[in-house]
Amino acid sequence: MKAATKARAAFAACLALTLSGLALALSLLEFSETAGRVDPSPVAGIEQEEDDPFPAVDWDYWKSQNPDVIGWITVPGTGIDLPICQAPASDPTYYLSHDVYRKWNFYGCPYLDSDCAEKGFDSPLAMVFGHHMDDGSMFAAMASYSDKAFAQDHCEILLQTPEEKKRLHVAAADVVDTYNEFKRLGFVDRRDFLAWWEETLEGSDMVLDPNATDPESVHAFVTCSYGLWNGHERTIVYAVE
Repeated sequence: MKAATKARAAFAACLALTLSGLALALSLLEFSETAGRVDPSPVAGIEQEEDDPFPAVDWDYWKSQNPDVIGWITVPGTGIDLPICQAPASDPTYYLSHDVYRKWNFYGCPYLDSDCAEKGFDSPLAMVFGHHMDDGSMFAAMASYSDKAFAQDHCEILLQTPEEKKRLHVAAADVVDTYNEFKRLGFVDRRDFLAWWEETLEGSDMVLDPNATDPESVHAFVTCSYGLWNGHERTIVYAVE
């Protein structure tokens, strides 16, 4: 059994979808191409720099559409190429059921946990949630990182904000039962954070980089997965710079 400090990712009802037939019908009416596949640069004139693996993002456009847009995630070789919103403290699960345009949509939009708002992606543990859709969109590919071969083939995650670009490398992935495990985003100090990370790294189901023991911060990408604890199982992908 994994130790209690695997108390790092509580999602309890965080990603559970409980849609009535009426809600599903309404979502189909409101669904548009922007739900699962969003063009990073919808306004002409945004050029891609040579030899830059990051997609060009028109931040002015996205901020004008939604000030909550704080980042963009791209995972080469998968369908993940999406904006990330900041979850509001007043409604932490808002983007489970609203898209990047703030329209009701059961595809939602990837979002950074509201407890990370102060430091953003520089939080000791920056946790991003996204749905696992049956059509393979949103964060569906994250559920495959429990397979080491898949992780090795897709080990780089590109994360950018208006201020910086981060090339993250997958260190580990874990599949957790949300009925028994709880998220932890606060740490007393760096020693506490590194102790948590050491135990998390050692206890994960898939460890790709056992030497990633002293990161400045850890980025965790969370989605539903359907297996042993069908309905309350989540895959967490841990990546570091």
